[in-house]
Amino acid sequence: MTLLTAAADDTLGIPIEICVSSTGDGYSVYAVRDETDRRAAEAQLLESERRYRELAESTHDLICDHDLDGKILSVNPAAARALGIAAEELCTMSIRDVLVPEAQPLFDVYLGEVAQKGVAEGLMVLQTRGGERRTWHYRNALRLSGMECPVIRGLAHDVTEREDALSALRHSEHHFRSIIENASDIIGIIDSDGRLTYHSPSTERVFGSTPDQLHNRHFAELVHREDAGPAEEFFRKHIESPKLVSGVDLRMRHRDGAWRWLSIVGTTIETSDGTRTIIVNGRDVTDRRRLEEQLEQANRLTSLGQLTATVAHEFNNVLMAMQPFADLLQRPNVSRETIAKGAFHIANSIARGKRVAQDMLRFARPAEPTIVPLDLSEWWERLVPELQAPTGNNIDFSWSFDPSLRILGDAAQLSQVFANLISNARDAMPCGGTLRVIAQRSEKSAHISVQDSGTGMPEHVRRHAFDPLFTTKRNGGTGLGLAVAHQVVTRHGGTIFIDSEPGRGTTFHLHLPLTDDTRADAEEQTERTIAARRILIVEDEPSIAEGTAMALRDRGLTVVTVCRGGEAEAAAKQLQPDVALIDIRLPDADGTEVARRLRVCCPQVKIVFASGHADEASVRKHCARSMFLQKPFEIADFLNAVAMLEDGGAA
Repeated sequence: MTLLTAAADDTLGIPIEICVSSTGDGYSVYAVRDETDRRAAEAQLLESERRYRELAESTHDLICDHDLDGKILSVNPAAARALGIAAEELCTMSIRDVLVPEAQPLFDVYLGEVAQKGVAEGLMVLQTRGGERRTWHYRNALRLSGMECPVIRGLAHDVTEREDALSALRHSEHHFRSIIENASDIIGIIDSDGRLTYHSPSTERVFGSTPDQLHNRHFAELVHREDAGPAEEFFRKHIESPKLVSGVDLRMRHRDGAWRWLSIVGTTIETSDGTRTIIVNGRDVTDRRRLEEQLEQANRLTSLGQLTATVAHEFNNVLMAMQPFADLLQRPNVSRETIAKGAFHIANSIARGKRVAQDMLRFARPAEPTIVPLDLSEWWERLVPELQAPTGNNIDFSWSFDPSLRILGDAAQLSQVFANLISNARDAMPCGGTLRVIAQRSEKSAHISVQDSGTGMPEHVRRHAFDPLFTTKRNGGTGLGLAVAHQVVTRHGGTIFIDSEPGRGTTFHLHLPLTDDTRADAEEQTERTIAARRILIVEDEPSIAEGTAMALRDRGLTVVTVCRGGEAEAAAKQLQPDVALIDIRLPDADGTEVARRLRVCCPQVKIVFASGHADEASVRKHCARSMFLQKPFEIADFLNAVAMLEDGGAA
């Protein structure tokens, strides 16, 4: 066989193959075959192999051939670089040699899979020459055609960083899932419709309900009806405001029907589609609340004990101030001078005790002030005699009031404020001193200062001066006077503060809003004459009933007293009273019910209620066409109340 290139013309040659054979008779036989197509196919194959080789050598993917035992037949440069082992050396090794120890037992599983299925895909962890662990994702195929022996051709990609990141993510997810699933706090997700789309396992521990019982329920179904308002406001604010963080305490129902207090903190997040959900963290604070209530109860008991002791001390002083004069008044041949002096001191002691009782009632049941126009200067002139009596002769008491100051205020409550401030100043000057009250205009308010030259207050006393039950008086004191003063001034829309230093005296500054209202002030009440002549007194305290009856009889009135509500109706039928003075709290009946029965048998009777408790609001609610007097009251107060009823008024 001979290969030649024959020319078909002067410019083109084609490859041919000539085969010559001799015959027996001296002839030769020539066979000629055109080699053009074969030569072209071989050239294409060589080009394809070149391109494959270039691709294999330049790619970053890892290419490897190995046999069914794992012996490496070939590797591309990228695989050699990744392992840090020369390609020539790798071709003397097995795949097992570059696997990490824990992966080597799985190699036989891989070989079996590729032999059975013809392909295999997965992850393998290899160890480089430097000891570094690398993770490859492979997809290998078994090749049989055109091969003397089966070959497994592999294509792999280094995914170490991706797998490390996924591993870290899985670890983090596991870590936080463990925290959520084992946390004692409740963690949940509320969607924009208010439904629970996720809740941690602790929800079952707190509420005693299974996940199926809670999933997709509206959160409001679990909330106590009294807390529905705060719960709805909490949800509304979060749905309306992205990235909002806020908290709320709610009572939520346990499966057994009990209510558990949860302190809830919510965070609003916004998803990619614009919808908002609320991530909530709820802590069961039922036991803490119970302990706080017990502590509060203990504090109340302690405060009650303190108040009881101080009030007892104050009232013992009040009683002792009256005791010697009461003794003198019972002696034979007592002089008119002694009677007058005894009556004066007894009246002062009663006023002192009344202020203590009013402080307690005002603080326990704060009353809204009855606002009327007040000319401060005129009001002060009427109040001064009451304030001068407790100051004594060793205190220089003076005042100065701008005559143009008018405010809207409750004269009785403001009188109590200044009585407390003057009493406080007097106690700060046990050896005497100066006391000055100044009222002047300051922008839109009346500025009233009460200044004494007493011992002054250190900073820690000044900071707590308005706290209820706080007192530094060694001779007693309820600790309510300044607290009530602060309460009353605040309810008038004003402010009060203290300027004081030890050894430099104390000044109380009050600011009360001014008014241009020119209505006339209420005139000072004097004892009025009444048309009524027959009075029925329903009072269970014998001394109160007898004393009041004697004072009214001394004024020419007919008076009958009974000590029980059950006796009032029979007495009224016999007396036909014009007025009934009824104690609110009788031992056998409620005073308002007694009044109702009296009006049935005596329709024209006028009712005046009296009580040592702050029952005026209850009287106004249940009994129209009546008056209310707070004990202790003066006889003039009763007569004026009757006169108002006769004029058609009621309070």
